[in-house]
Parts: sequence; structure tokens; C-alpha cells
Amino acid sequence: MFLQSVKNVLRVSTLVLFVSAVAPSVNAHAAAWSQQIEAESGVKTGTVKEETVIGNSGKTVSFIDQGEANSLTIKVTPVQGSTFDMNIRYRSGEQRNLMYSVNNKAPQKISSLNSGSWSSFDNETLPIELTPGQENTVKFFAPAGENGPGLDYVTFQETTVSPIDKSGYRLIFQEEFGDKQLNQGKWVNKYLSSWTKTPQYAQPTYVMENGLMKLQIKQDTQPWAPEFDGQTVVSGFTTGNRNALHNWNGNNTVRNPVETELTHINQYGYYEIRAMGQPGSSRHVAWWLLGFEDIPNESAEIDIFEILGNNSHSVPVAFHRWNDPTGPEGGGFAYTNNNMDFHKEFHTYGFNWVQGGGSASQPDKMEFYVDGVKTGEKNVKIDYPLIQLFSLYEKRAGGWTGPWVSKPYPNTFRLDYVRVYKKIPAGYATVPQAQLAITNVANASLSISPNAKPKTYVSAVPGQEGQTFTESTLPGTKSYTNVTYNDGVVTQEFVKWDPITAQDLEKLQRGETVTKQGTLPNIAANFPGLVRPVLTINTTPWDTNLNSNNLNLLFDQDGVSTSSSWTSIMNRCQLEPIFPIILDNQEMCPRFLLQQTMEMDKVSERLRCLHGIMPLRAGSSRGQSIRFLGRVQEIEKRERRLQ
Repeated sequence: MFLQSVKNVLRVSTLVLFVSAVAPSVNAHAAAWSQQIEAESGVKTGTVKEETVIGNSGKTVSFIDQGEANSLTIKVTPVQGSTFDMNIRYRSGEQRNLMYSVNNKAPQKISSLNSGSWSSFDNETLPIELTPGQENTVKFFAPAGENGPGLDYVTFQETTVSPIDKSGYRLIFQEEFGDKQLNQGKWVNKYLSSWTKTPQYAQPTYVMENGLMKLQIKQDTQPWAPEFDGQTVVSGFTTGNRNALHNWNGNNTVRNPVETELTHINQYGYYEIRAMGQPGSSRHVAWWLLGFEDIPNESAEIDIFEILGNNSHSVPVAFHRWNDPTGPEGGGFAYTNNNMDFHKEFHTYGFNWVQGGGSASQPDKMEFYVDGVKTGEKNVKIDYPLIQLFSLYEKRAGGWTGPWVSKPYPNTFRLDYVRVYKKIPAGYATVPQAQLAITNVANASLSISPNAKPKTYVSAVPGQEGQTFTESTLPGTKSYTNVTYNDGVVTQEFVKWDPITAQDLEKLQRGETVTKQGTLPNIAANFPGLVRPVLTINTTPWDTNLNSNNLNLLFDQDGVSTSSSWTSIMNRCQLEPIFPIILDNQEMCPRFLLQQTMEMDKVSERLRCLHGIMPLRAGSSRGQSIRFLGRVQEIEKRERRLQ
């Protein structure tokens, strides 16, 4: 299909080249060619006819009957360029489809054109390939069995070409939206779906056609999570999804337990997309990055843009640290250009996350671009990678994006492509794709309480109420690892660790080390140099939470004993699972230990270990030593009876 060749040469509205080691720059170019052609000046066949618009002196062309026999053909001769945006001004009182063909090539479909009434107009823009210096024909007609919209005029606008390969960088993530469905190897077709009781409402509505992702909200699209987000309607997709991700209210509860999915996560590099927003108050489109929250602190949010439907000339940028105490907060800004319409025109948006270049407390830098023009920057400290999210929103009850105003459906957020690049480090050269090899896969470690267990969630999804879901890893386990290549580039890759077992939990309770292996599902199993990473899990030192006075009382007012020596002894004896129960004077210590499948001879050994290292003598203040030693002896007697 000719559209694929269009995608292969990167359409952007400004030529962007990487001539610096840090940031992209703009290459000067000649004024772009454009031409507007009135629809009535084309060749009409069949029942297609010229009409006068009600309430408007202008002429339009209607598509009354169905099929290619009833068509409009217009001719255009570009004087320069090779890739173009075609903008169609149309009218339709309902959703209608339109077919087009360029130079007799395979017809393409434009879906769901709806201007709201037959006396009002709207615009649809899409990429197209024309041959410069010669006459090109573009034929429009309605699909078989359908009626199409009316056409007023068609504008062809030259777009400059930005090559996929950028000097000094390697492309690590690329989506050209050339298929009909989202590539599940690249995207997660869910929007923060653990918060909703109706998972289907957290899935995106979209059409992929003409090399575009058209993310949509329709009139019958329902609020995605009314329990926590009111009448907000969302259509979105991401590169990662997990339970309890992005608790923006702070008091949300998981309603739909999910498996962790992670197709792409990244720290540092240059991101670029080409996109068009959606007009209308109480609507906005967003391209944002978010911490994946392996631990709660890894939660920073970077809104590369939130283009509001009530402002077509502005590109706002925002920052939220959430639970990250050193993450960016405030200091957002907006790029405004009254000569641009970010709702009706494609523009190229860039984001450059630079390692270094910031300040002492905020060592890294984030730079923001529109059509190659740097619009702002911010120093940050975010020492973990982020996922990507693309979202179209309607707040049907109104809100911070303005009061609710009705608009014709569907509402649409258009994406042409998404690309992420990594800078090749100094001292390394570009390596051809076929010669890339992995030189290191980083292992991981986790230090955790001996009593830690995987998190468990309860479903509230209709038909699944009360069902429990237990995660396969322990809290704090890294979901990614660093992978180093022979060109010096380091990427962050999703790791699927072997599940934690009951035997693993028993080992941790005894203070033993547990190791698990992982797989990297997003890298081909036969990729040169790929090995399985190893996760080492150790228990954290036991903390008695006893102050110095309590320690003195417990150890006959012996001031030589300190909290650090007490912690060391508790770890050597591996007594943490039972000691709090002993101190609380419980009667179920042996039963508790048996339930934990711990061997009783190990219990006796630990108790004797404690008594031998730090004997507890009679005469201690308040009798604590006597009571404690008595409990030890009583437990040993019960052990013998139970054995």
C-alpha cells in the first residue's frame, strides 16, 4: 500500500536533526508548498452533484448515491516535496464514511465524519503521498452501500521529511500505526484498569487507518471509573499496567485485580510524536510519562502535553511528584502560538530527557519541543524509568478543563507515530541493527521483612465479586532491569520473575536468602548475549522498636547492651517470627510455628541460642528477665509434648 511508503519517510512539520550530543536542532528549509482546491472544480460522475450550502453562498459537492461509480476526482500538481497532509473540509449531519484513492492506487477509508449538521463544516486531516512536478489525481466516493458526506474543498500542504535514523542516537521504540489493531507487543490496551469495576470501560476506543491511530470517544462511551473519577470518560492506552498504579486520589481501592503488563519503560532519551488534538470545552488530550511504582516513591508524572479543548493555540506542560519526595512538582508552563491550531493541525512534539545538565540536587534535565522549537526545560531528579500513556478525556460534568459543551461525536485524538531514541555514549560508535549484541543483563536484589508476603486484592467486578488475586512477586520487586548493548546504550527491560512460592516464604521467615530467575519477554530469546537475570532476596535486620530504657530493664539494667547488639543477636538466632509473640505473652507460639511449617527443633535451637548469647538472670528490674526465661522454658516443654 502506498501509505506504508509514506510512513517510511517520517512526516513532520519541521525537519528535526540531532546535530548536538544533547538536544535536537532545527534545520532551515524553504517555505512549504500548499494548494487549496474547491470540490466543485473537480470532475463529478454519476449522481454526485454540486450544491449551494444552506445559509452560505459557497458551493459544495454531495455524495448522494453509493459506490465508486458516483465520484469526485480532483487534480493537483505539487511543485516540490513528496509527503503532504490532505485536509478535507466537509459537512455531515451524522457519522458518514468516505473513500479516497490517489493515482488509482488501492482505495483507503476515512471513518466517522460528522460535522454535527448539514449546514456546518468540520475538517479531517491525514497524511498523503503525491508525486511532485506532475499531475496527481485524487478520487473521492462513498463506500458501497453507504452515503458519504458533502465536500467543500481539499487542501494539500507539504510536510518536510525527518529521517528515522538520527545521528548519534539509536531508535529503541517505534510505532507507525500501520496495522488495524494495536500491537500488543508494544502497547497495553488498558487505562489504569485496576481502579474500575467495569474493565471494558478502561479499554480504548479507536480506529487505525491511513497510517494513523485515531483514539476516540463516542456518544455511548461510558465513564471509566465513576466510583473514583466521577463522569470522566477516557479512551487511552499505555506501555504499562499493574494493580494500584497511579492512585491520584490517594484513597482509591483496587476493584479489578490485574496481571502486571509492561511493554516499554525507559529512563533518558529523546521521545518524538506527531499528533493532533481535539477541540471542545471539558475535553483534553494528553501525552504523559509515569513511574511504574515498584515502590510507592517511584510515582512521578510528567505531562509532556495536556492540550485543552478550549484553547487551540496552547501546549501546556505539567509536573507532579505524587509520592516521590524529590520528584518535580509545579513549575509547569505553556507554549502559545496564535498562528498554530493544535486541534486541527498535525504538529511534532519532542521530549528530551537528558542525563546530567541539571543542578546538584536535581542532576538531570528535561527539555520540551514543538515542531523542533524548544519551548521550555526543567531540572529534575527522577532516578527510575517511566512508562508512556496516551489519553483522550471528556469531563461530562465539567471540571478543570472547562464547563461541559456538547460536540459532535466521535471526539478524536490523532497520532501519526511514536518514537523513542537513546543517545549513543561517548566512546562508542553506531552498530548496525544486525550486529547489536547484549553485553550485560543486570541482576536485581531485594531486602525485605522476613514476614513479607505478596499483595492480595479482592475483585469487585460483577460476576467476580469476592475473588482474590495474589501477585506473583513480593512488594518492592523491580519490574525491570538494565540491559547494556555493544554500542554502549543501556535500555530498561521488563522482567517476568519466577513466582514466589510457599517454600520461598518459609526460607525468608528463617532469615535465609532466596534467589529467583527472570525472563525478558520483550527481547527475542535468541538475541545475542541474552541471559536470564537473577533476583536475590534477603531479609532486613530485625527491629525490636525497644528504646534504651526498655533494653536496660530487659537485661538487668545492663547499660552495656545496646539496641544494635540486640538486633544483631535477634538476626543470628533468626527468632523474629516468634519473639514478638513471646513478648506479648501469647499461648499459641508452638501452634503458630507449626502452622508456618517451621521445624520445632529449629525453634528450640533459636531459643537456646538467644539464652546462651545473652543470658537472662533473676533479679532484673520489674521481673522481666524471669518472665521471659520462664516463657522460653514453657515453650520448650510444649514443643516436646507436641513432638
